[in-house]
Amino acid sequence: MQQENEKNSSSKISLLIVDDSLVFRKFLEDIFNDCEELDIVGEAQNGIEALDLVLKKNPDVILLDMEMPLMDGMTALQHLMIHRPTPTIMFSSLTETGTARCFDTLKNGAVDFVCKDFIFQKSSQQTYKKLIIDKVKRAAAVRLKAKEPVFTAPGAAGSAPEAEQRVVFCEECGNGEVITVVRSQPVDTIICSECGDIIELRSSPASQDQLNNCISVFGGGEGCFFNLLQIVPQLADSLHGALIAVIHQTPEHVNSFAEYLDAISEIKVIRAREGVTIESGNCYLASGSDYMNIKPYNGQLTLQKVPKASLNGGPVDILLASVSTVLKKRAAGIILSGDDNDGDKGMALLLKNGGMHAVLREEECYHKNMGRQVVEKCSLAGTVSMEKLVELIKGIHTTAQDDSSDAGAVE
Repeated sequence: MQQENEKNSSSKISLLIVDDSLVFRKFLEDIFNDCEELDIVGEAQNGIEALDLVLKKNPDVILLDMEMPLMDGMTALQHLMIHRPTPTIMFSSLTETGTARCFDTLKNGAVDFVCKDFIFQKSSQQTYKKLIIDKVKRAAAVRLKAKEPVFTAPGAAGSAPEAEQRVVFCEECGNGEVITVVRSQPVDTIICSECGDIIELRSSPASQDQLNNCISVFGGGEGCFFNLLQIVPQLADSLHGALIAVIHQTPEHVNSFAEYLDAISEIKVIRAREGVTIESGNCYLASGSDYMNIKPYNGQLTLQKVPKASLNGGPVDILLASVSTVLKKRAAGIILSGDDNDGDKGMALLLKNGGMHAVLREEECYHKNMGRQVVEKCSLAGTVSMEKLVELIKGIHTTAQDDSSDAGAVE
């Protein structure tokens, strides 16, 4: 089994185009023939032909259509990631970016997904041509390891129940209230229908004890969805402390991704919104447009939006600074794939407060700028592999069980 993709010796980036549409293959040919840095080494009409050509040509990057006869793109992708992991960009005319089917491709190992709609937008074709060439160049720099296919559990990928029923009892009159709890819209209190007293909705005592003991803040942008799909599903719902990810993507895509990630993960994934209480064992996802910090209130921590105009720094900076100020050594900052200039100011304060840190190594980031500038500006010793990063996260939140722990920086 090929354990890690290896670049060809040629200085050019070699491409394999896989699509049953001759028109689309010709369209891509015209794009790449104008770029001296790229070399098309083969074309295939279905997944079976593609797997054969991968063994013969060993391309640096594969452009793979999802909908094909004989063997579709998803099946071919799963075979690739087992036997010959190669950076793959998926194309589809039937699936839009930011949908569950799109996230399925990333979960199974594709580094990017592109909707074919741009073919019909003639006024923007030059822009899209540059975009695709840039995507191929970035993909060629990503290193992948072999992985088994990830099958979605029954009821996953968006069909998991958003709401669940619970019974809570009023301490004043003993009345039992049946309530419907919506995951993405948590509430703290309800009114008893019998006596009118306020009933506080609390987590289990164990969860409350662990509420504020540790928070890991993730920062990233494009390529961050791919990284988080390799991290969050590996974490147990008994996780001590919480995770908060700030993702430089549109709010709509973050909304969809939060639902998808929640459906395939053991821990609860919640869209970060103003006023939400941070609870142990949960993962919160915020869009880069949200600009949030945490605020202590009645022994708990809640998410609060901050006016952008009043800030000196990006959304990752703001959240990192806030979390590290409140939790000191029990805060962690983790930088994933992203191209945005964000995170270094917040990381600097986190380090000053004795917090823990980790930056994913460049070879496993689709976009490398965010991690690179954090490492340089904060003078960090180095970066870590994805495999090591997952273990570090588990270790951070295991250590968090002991509030007297004096954990330092992660290296």
